[in-house]
Parts: sequence; C-alpha cells; structure tokens
Amino acid sequence: MEGDASAPYVPDPRPLPEGAKVGFAEGWAAIPFSYSINQRLYGLASELGFEVVYCDTAFDAAKAVACAEQIVSQGPTIVLNSSWQAGAAAQVAATYDAAKVPAISVDVVHPNEIFLGADNYTSGFIGGQAAGEKAQADGRCGDVWILLGENSGEGEGANQRLAGFADGVQTVCGAIAPERIARDLYDGGTTDQALTKATDWLTAHPDAGYVLSTSIDDARADGVAKALTQSGREGYAVGLGCDDIGQASTKANATEANHFLGCVAYYPEKYPDYAISIAADLAEGKPVPQEVHLQHDFLDATTIGSVYP
Repeated sequence: MEGDASAPYVPDPRPLPEGAKVGFAEGWAAIPFSYSINQRLYGLASELGFEVVYCDTAFDAAKAVACAEQIVSQGPTIVLNSSWQAGAAAQVAATYDAAKVPAISVDVVHPNEIFLGADNYTSGFIGGQAAGEKAQADGRCGDVWILLGENSGEGEGANQRLAGFADGVQTVCGAIAPERIARDLYDGGTTDQALTKATDWLTAHPDAGYVLSTSIDDARADGVAKALTQSGREGYAVGLGCDDIGQASTKANATEANHFLGCVAYYPEKYPDYAISIAADLAEGKPVPQEVHLQHDFLDATTIGSVYP
C-alpha cells in the first residue's frame, strides 16, 4: 500500500502487534554505520517489546542469501533488510516474497521491498558542492581532479552517490575535463584498502594538482584523506554517512590538516525509528511510501559538534 512519496515521511515508532518479530539482516556488524543501526533497533525492541530475529550478512553476497533463509525460517512479521550486496538483491527479495514477509531494504534497492535510506545522488551532490566551494575558496578550481572510490557490487545507489559528488563539484568549479575524473575500485569496504589504493593512484598521477575525492562511505573516504596526507598532496576527501569514523575525522580537522573536509550526514541511528514506524503503519493498514529518504546535511569541523557532541 503506497502513500504520498512527495511528502517527507515523519517517523512515529510505536508498539507492534503482540508477538511481533522483526527480522534484521545486518549489513556488516563490524563497521560503525551498521553498528549505529543495530544499537538503535535493539533499543527500540527493549522499549516497545518486539523480538529481533538477527543475522549478520557480513558484506557478503552468499551470506546475504543465507541470512534471508535463516530469518524467514523463524517466522518474522517484517524484515529490516540491510544487505548491501546488489548482486544478491533479487535472490534475497525472492526469499522474503516466497515466505510472504514484507521487507524494508536499507540503502540498496531490492525488488518488491520498501526502500529506506539515503537519497543517494543528493547526498553525493551536497558533498561535492562543499568540496567545490573549498577549492574555489583556495583559488584552485582550475587544478581540480576528482577521484571517486567505487564498487559496482554495492549497486546503482552507491554509484549515484559518486555521480552526485562529481556534479556537485562542477556546479561550483565549472566543467572538469573527463580525463581528470577518475574512478578507482575500493571493494574491500575498509579504510586500509582505500589508503593503499589511493596512494597507488596518487603515485601514478603526479600531475593531479588538487584532488577532491569521495567514496561510498566514511571509512573509504578516510583512507583517501590519509593517502593525501601521507603523500603530501593537495586536496580533500569528503565522507558520506557521518558514522563514528566520519565524525572523528571531521572533528580532527579543527586542529590539524588531515585532508578530511567533512561528511554528509545520513543519520544511521535514525533508520530503525523509520523502519519500526513503517512496520506499525503496515500492521495498522495505513499507506506508506515505496521510498523513504532521510535528511542529509554537510557537517564540517565548525558544525559537527552541534549534531554529534
């Protein structure tokens, strides 16, 4: 049942029907962004009295499918599906469909599921604009190169974040020559891999005078920022998410030049409030949008403390 997608969805988490079970296919328990979702969901479970049926997909396609099968075997009322492996989306969704279990997908589109999460292009665009404004303030728009840390396995939504970033930079600095917009594969999802690969890219491109970069999340953007710092190069990385890594790196920029300009907030700690509100709406027969997006804000060293003290 679909509601008005044009109006912002206002969450109202409240008790679910007695005996409700919420399946939680966690995206990757080891990373801060996912941890924030986890902690809030279990907090709501304690407050509102529902059971969580849990499985960690561990950022792995095969595990995402196995988790879907494991969760449906325990009879969930609804599933918060945080699988970030786009290649497994059809099979995961088919598992929930076959069991007639409604599902809410987090940040990666799955067939026949309600999408909850980032407005991917917009979030990237906001970060790109901030990066372009920094280059403009430094008088370096003419020297800009754009480095995008990609991973096609995370789906089109992740790609839209990168496309938005490149467009955002160019709305401020003007068109950047195509040969100055590079993509590099960061498929490990870690700061360390991004640091290594960005360092290799910088070494191979000594003529890249002023590098503006982002990746799919804060961890990978932080790796690029570290590569810029260690290589003694000019430019900045922008994080997407403002998880614990993004917050720490943004705050550190108030006292040292760490080449991490700031982060675009996705507020993962709020995802469960939206999810449980949607679950309650469905249980009560109320219409819900097919897509629910969270607000995004660019936070830098001067503003992040007002949101994340």
